[in-house]
Amino acid sequence: MTTTFVRHFGHQSTRRLVGAAVALVALIGCNADRLSIPNFNESLVDQPADRALLQNAVSGILGEQRVLMAGLVSNVGIFGRESYNYTSSEPRNITLFLATFPLDNSGFTNGQWDGRFRNMRNAVNVIRQVAPATFINDAEKNAVRGFANTMRALDLFYVIATRDSLGAPTIIDSLAPTPQAFVNRDSVYRFISATLDQAATQLSSAGTTAFPFRLTTGFVGFDTPATFLQFNRALAARVLVYRGSMGCGATCYTQALTALTGSFISSTATADLRRGVYHVYSPSSGDLLNAISRQTAPDQLAHPSIRPDAQRQAGGVLLDNRFITKVRTIPTRNAPGGIAVGIPTDVDFNLYIDQTTPIPIIRNEELILLRAEANIGLGLLPAALTDINDIRARAGSLPPIAAFASPTAAIDALLYERRYSLLWEGHRWFDLRRYDRINTIPLDIPTHFRVRVMPVPQAECLARQLVIGAQPALRAPGCP
Repeated sequence: MTTTFVRHFGHQSTRRLVGAAVALVALIGCNADRLSIPNFNESLVDQPADRALLQNAVSGILGEQRVLMAGLVSNVGIFGRESYNYTSSEPRNITLFLATFPLDNSGFTNGQWDGRFRNMRNAVNVIRQVAPATFINDAEKNAVRGFANTMRALDLFYVIATRDSLGAPTIIDSLAPTPQAFVNRDSVYRFISATLDQAATQLSSAGTTAFPFRLTTGFVGFDTPATFLQFNRALAARVLVYRGSMGCGATCYTQALTALTGSFISSTATADLRRGVYHVYSPSSGDLLNAISRQTAPDQLAHPSIRPDAQRQAGGVLLDNRFITKVRTIPTRNAPGGIAVGIPTDVDFNLYIDQTTPIPIIRNEELILLRAEANIGLGLLPAALTDINDIRARAGSLPPIAAFASPTAAIDALLYERRYSLLWEGHRWFDLRRYDRINTIPLDIPTHFRVRVMPVPQAECLARQLVIGAQPALRAPGCP
């Protein structure tokens, strides 16, 4: 339920900064990449608010997002036919994702909801609790607000990207006696943009101060308010490009280009396409491993279409360098249950090789392609062509495209580059839906179907049923 209650800690600076929900998520400790588990038996009240408690709250927000990232990549990878999960002991990874229509809202396919809203509530609580705090100054408070609002917006982005036409609640109030109403998709995206803009203002107001907490090493280079602002603007550009492709058009595309100028985008010859912000993992005691790494999840395999769809380098012999580096050939694996439930595959990802391999949140290669997409949306095809050919050459070792024959051809080229540049990073399914190309997703066997949205969890539906009575507007879309 989006308004699952957490204990309210009042407005006094002597109250604890982190709610019970924060204490229940994986907390990354004060050395940033290792966990420091607080004493759950100590009193939640009458403790002086201090930087250690703030660190735990911030680490809890990052920890929850880190936990959810692997599941997101796996889920949308299956929906977008980038990947399969062929775990022999769990056939529901096939039957529930690919062959049960509509999706079961009480099963595997209802994820990326509770944890996201819990984390958004954590962010709101942090903002509320630092307001009266005396252990940080006003500039530091703005830095905290800018961080929390950025991460809140990112969580809500993942919610609406997975639910799309169902919409979502945007108001987070742990004190409200009833759930918050759903709003439509466009309203959710506008709220995300506004929240990111508010966070940008807060980060800018922090001046040259440092964050009064530490981030993980996945934020190296983006770990001060000024540099974190570049991460914020990168996320803002992504959201604006999504909005542009879904009806906002030129207004959002123009704003996206502006946001990109404030991000860390770089297309110089020496620019690192991998530079960006990542979720990091560690084998340290009590810490978290990458749940979709080859070592952790050897049954997460690539969809076989990745090979025949890859373009060839000059000379016609070698495939796209991204295919060569990101995918490997393996002995043929069959779906649990055989060809009655899924097709065999002999390709596996060469990504997330070990349990500590980071998962990207956003990186420079995506930003360059976002700029190309915005320019296509604005009809500036030569500018878009420059960026697409840059990525083709540097990432794919592919020959340049001479010119786009039409805007449609430009979108075709863009989606190809995004597919291989951002392979299994959680984008393909969203991209196909944004451009109304869900029907291009292959149906491997007749019993499979194409998914457009993940359902609202059954628990959310049932919780709302209890209070609908005189408030029918609180019904969740898609619920029985």
